[in-house]
Amino acid sequence: LYQWTNGKHNCGTCDCVLCVGFQKPLQPDMGHNSLANFLIEKKIGRGQFSEVYRARYLMDNTSMALKKVQIFDLMDAKARQDCIKEIDLLKQLNHPNVIKYHASFIEENELNIVLELADAGDLSRMIKMAALQSPFYGDKMNLYSLCKKIEQCDYPPLPSDHYSEELRKVVDMCINPDPEKRADIIYVYDIAKHMQRQTQLGS
Repeated sequence: LYQWTNGKHNCGTCDCVLCVGFQKPLQPDMGHNSLANFLIEKKIGRGQFSEVYRARYLMDNTSMALKKVQIFDLMDAKARQDCIKEIDLLKQLNHPNVIKYHASFIEENELNIVLELADAGDLSRMIKMAALQSPFYGDKMNLYSLCKKIEQCDYPPLPSDHYSEELRKVVDMCINPDPEKRADIIYVYDIAKHMQRQTQLGS
């Protein structure tokens, strides 16, 4: 039923009976710190020294991002040190708008970093998508232009507590994966103008 290439069948998925049959025994005590507890589904990105995969954590069946870094084979000492610093920083960050770090471990001669899976992509990608899908694309009021204008405003980039909740709601609406649930561009524009007026008044 299956064709085999380089020791692997090319059924087009890693979630078939054959693949699951070759899955290593689970290691519940290791949690996120063992490849045996993950089923790699597909590659979703790559960098100079690493590749990122969508993987299913088999202990609770959740999807995560698994970053595999060639820490020994390809990296020089400085690159390895930078990688370790990145992990240390991720460990300290705990914010809803920052990718959550779960674990890191060395296995199969690679550094494996387990991270939250951002299904909808990053904020930059979502802003560009929203701009392209805007009915005002090419017009001065499209979302991309609006974001650029906000960046260039002379008031502090971080809003006061008075605005933080309202702004958070607007951003959440703008980056919603479902285009039907995103905020109307006029609404976002009005919110930005209102915030600028309030700032100029000293509120």
